[in-house]
Amino acid sequence: MVIVVKDCNKCPFCTKLDDNKKLCNITFPPYREIKGNNLPSWCPLKKEQVIVRNFE
Repeated sequence: MVIVVKDCNKCPFCTKLDDNKKLCNITFPPYREIKGNNLPSWCPLKKEQVIVRNFE
């Protein structure tokens, strides 16, 4: 499955914490905080695509 990310809320690599903070799992440095609702300028998925395999 190919995922095209246009929003951090729908990204499978976004970790949502209890205090409403969002952290990105695929950035460098790791677990960078996402501020705001739009896709950040530093997001690695803006120009790339990620293939996620579902092993069932």
